[in-house]
Amino acid sequence: MQLNFKPLKTNADRQMPDSKPDKKGIRLSIDRLKKIRKRTWIIIGVVIVAMIAAKVFLFKSNTTAAANITIKTATVIKGTVQQMVTATGTAEFSQSMPLSFEVSGTIQEIYVKTGDVVKKGDPLASLDTTTLEQQLKEAQENYASAQANYSQTLGDLGRKLKSSLVSAESSLLTAQQKADPNYLENQYYLAELNVKEASQKLAEAQGSGETDTYQLQAALSQAQLALADALNKKNGGAAKDLEVAKDQYEAAKEAVSDYEKGAGSDYLSAKAALTKSQTDLMTTQQNLDDAILKAPEDGTIVSCSVDPYQTVNSQSTVMILVSNPQNFKVSASVDQTEITELKVGQKASLTLDTDANTVIDGTVETVSLAGTNNQNVVTYGITIKVDKLSDILRDQMSVNVSIVTDEAKDVLIIPSEAVITRNGVTGVLVPTDQASSQGTSKNTTSGLQNNASLGSQNAAQGSSQMPSGPRNGNNTSSNRSSMPSNTTGSSTGNKSAGTSGNYKFVQITIGLDDGTNVEVKSGLTEGQTVIIRTVTATSTSSTSSSSSSSSKSYRSQGMGGLGSLTGGGNGGPPSGGPGQ
Repeated sequence: MQLNFKPLKTNADRQMPDSKPDKKGIRLSIDRLKKIRKRTWIIIGVVIVAMIAAKVFLFKSNTTAAANITIKTATVIKGTVQQMVTATGTAEFSQSMPLSFEVSGTIQEIYVKTGDVVKKGDPLASLDTTTLEQQLKEAQENYASAQANYSQTLGDLGRKLKSSLVSAESSLLTAQQKADPNYLENQYYLAELNVKEASQKLAEAQGSGETDTYQLQAALSQAQLALADALNKKNGGAAKDLEVAKDQYEAAKEAVSDYEKGAGSDYLSAKAALTKSQTDLMTTQQNLDDAILKAPEDGTIVSCSVDPYQTVNSQSTVMILVSNPQNFKVSASVDQTEITELKVGQKASLTLDTDANTVIDGTVETVSLAGTNNQNVVTYGITIKVDKLSDILRDQMSVNVSIVTDEAKDVLIIPSEAVITRNGVTGVLVPTDQASSQGTSKNTTSGLQNNASLGSQNAAQGSSQMPSGPRNGNNTSSNRSSMPSNTTGSSTGNKSAGTSGNYKFVQITIGLDDGTNVEVKSGLTEGQTVIIRTVTATSTSSTSSSSSSSSKSYRSQGMGGLGSLTGGGNGGPPSGGPGQ
């Protein structure tokens, strides 16, 4: 740029053109001119900077965003989708019995080792029996002595009871005789005569002047007492004596009968003493027998936790016996968010980390109703019975548990990544011409290669709508699908935005989704092709000498279809609208 400057005329020049300028005016004009030139160069600099900035802006504006698109197709097929609850459990023997001695003592000998198969009654280990044998000898002696004492006591008791019965019977007969009315009348008459006779003798002695009449007076008193007794018995006393004699006789008779039946009190006391000594003997004998630990049933010894000369008691576990070492159950804990999905009888799949390819079948046997709270995490215990005998499981192994809680069999399924959501509508992208694209990756790619420019803005818009996980709301459960791989082809291209009529959005209704495959309830038919694509947005410079790029992968969710996969913009429908 070239600038031309013209001399400026001062006021003096205008007013006095014919006059000669003075020196002071000339200096003022030169200073002003210098200031004007300085401002001009400043403006020029600003213009140049602005031009450079504009060039940089235009350079960046020419940078294009291309999408690196990976395309796969999948075929709608029939298969099975399973919803599962997963957990990690521990393998345990189904039936195990800890064995221990019933008595305390010192281990003397162990007859078996871990892994030995034993039969019911086989000896497994024994205690030192020195003390027990001494106790048994003492108990035997005590019992023999008790038996002798019992026999003697029993014989004496029998004789005593029989003698009492004879005496009671004799007393009864006497009482019966004395209670006879004639007998009582006669006894009263005789008593009266005795009183008269004793009274007469005493009177005669006193009349003759005898001074020693003590014996006569005593005889009279005795006769008077006899008369009073005769009168009492006559008036009912003899009848009462008869009743007492009868009661005594019946009691003696009953005592003999109880003795003979073994129910009398004296007999029971004697029997109790003998029984105690007999019990002591039996206990001592049992203790001696218990000093040998025997197998309670057929089985296998899976552990032995003691050594010879070790002291044990009835609480010490000596060894563990299992009925079948290949019969297992698995105990696991399930989170409170999933426990309501489990029921007794549900099928379970069990695997080991060491052999993930071998699946062991099981059945839910118990589901606990009581939870366990560990640091505010509530879990519930479950038990799974292993359906068949297993030779790969071992006690206390860590087992991966998968329990089928829901299942869709022989249903239409597609890969979960093929499902997209557009404006709240769930669907998939399918080729418009099913015949030209189904099962062929080449035809799928050609639909992209005929497109015009692909804008980076459209690629970025799809990233905010990427799906995550199953769509049926069962996010707390793990799932498994038995669907075989149905991906038929893939291709990758760096394409530009545009609109193509080769693909269309089809609304579908989905069911179970395991995160890998999803059930299609409506909207597709078996054998149709669906589009699976991954979009990688790449920024490249428009010049060949310099470029800068940044890439990010997107799933085709909310975009238009593969020419128009990004053509719909921000979740809008592709060209032609849904379903066309």
